[in-house]
Amino acid sequence: MNLTEDVKYIKGVGPQKVKLLNKIGIFNVEDLITYYPRGYEDRSKPKNICECANGEVALIEAVAMSRLVDSRISKGRTIQRLAVIDETGQAVITWFNQPYLKSKFQIREKIQILWKS
Repeated sequence: MNLTEDVKYIKGVGPQKVKLLNKIGIFNVEDLITYYPRGYEDRSKPKNICECANGEVALIEAVAMSRLVDSRISKGRTIQRLAVIDETGQAVITWFNQPYLKSKFQIREKIQILWKS
């Protein structure tokens, strides 16, 4: 198959799918294989806690310093907090209304977590 070939010649792509693909800027095979989702998150390289910019979502690799603390705030709503540390700093990870997490983390356990600083 030629990279400049129109997407309508790909098996399984009918007229409706062609319209949808054209709408997002995909007109040929090359466009299709070089189209990447806009919400891609690179989780292959964990960051240190001190490297995370304010508001950035990043994968961190850290060690749980304490057990998960579960606090009730009102009307059955809860907040779960976990203190973590790595070689560059420490942080508190917060979840809302996730009581099942209480049994998921052990003290001194190494974890990888997607964190928004």
